[in-house]
Amino acid sequence: MRRAAALLLLLAGCSSSAPSRPQADPAMAEAMDLGRSAFGLARFDQSQTQYETAYRRALLSNDAAGLHDSAYDLAVARLAREDAKGALVALDRARADLALRGTHDLPDFDVVEAAAFYRLGDYGRAFDLAARRTDQGGLLGERAVFLTGMAADALGRGDVLARCTSRLGDAPRTPLVERADHAELAARLHLRAGEASEALTQAVAASDRRRAAGEYRGMARALRLAAQAARADGQPGVAASYERIAAQSESAQRK
Repeated sequence: MRRAAALLLLLAGCSSSAPSRPQADPAMAEAMDLGRSAFGLARFDQSQTQYETAYRRALLSNDAAGLHDSAYDLAVARLAREDAKGALVALDRARADLALRGTHDLPDFDVVEAAAFYRLGDYGRAFDLAARRTDQGGLLGERAVFLTGMAADALGRGDVLARCTSRLGDAPRTPLVERADHAELAARLHLRAGEASEALTQAVAASDRRRAAGEYRGMARALRLAAQAARADGQPGVAASYERIAAQSESAQRK
């Protein structure tokens, strides 16, 4: 099972489409470990450099699983650097190289691509990629459901947003990230229904849960959603505070 370093997207574990791996090239394995360590410290430029090195080593040793893993983590690192186009380039290159080696079905690539297209404002492509992976098991499927709901909201598909919200758990024992995703989609659903107070409650809950999970980009997004809900609820001062806090967090991420 691959331990993905993708804290940004919180995509974990093994992909059913990932090629099986022989013993990895030591230099490739070292580059992957260094990349994941740098990623965990938010040193995304360094992690990207290490994943590129790992990818080259995987080409050298004809390691299909290494190509898969290094490309996946490289794409996530580029997303963390706000380089969605670069993430797509990395995944396109790896798709071609993996197809040459007989691997074609890559659900985890689809979900990362969906996130990249969402950030680029191409909500239709994000929706199509994520929606076809919502039946995947585990956290990968959960991420696909969340991204489908986000894209559906952007596309005005309230019916799909409602279905995605209902598929995510909110019980105390549900994983924190899933509870955050549920709250964010629920906030968007309440806003669509004109239920501003309920939307504000859910958006604040989403922000708190993402903060607890260390997912600060998502926290800032949830704070902006809370600001939107507060404004709709007739609380302009509260809305301004949430906007300010979100802006501070986003500014600190860029430094």
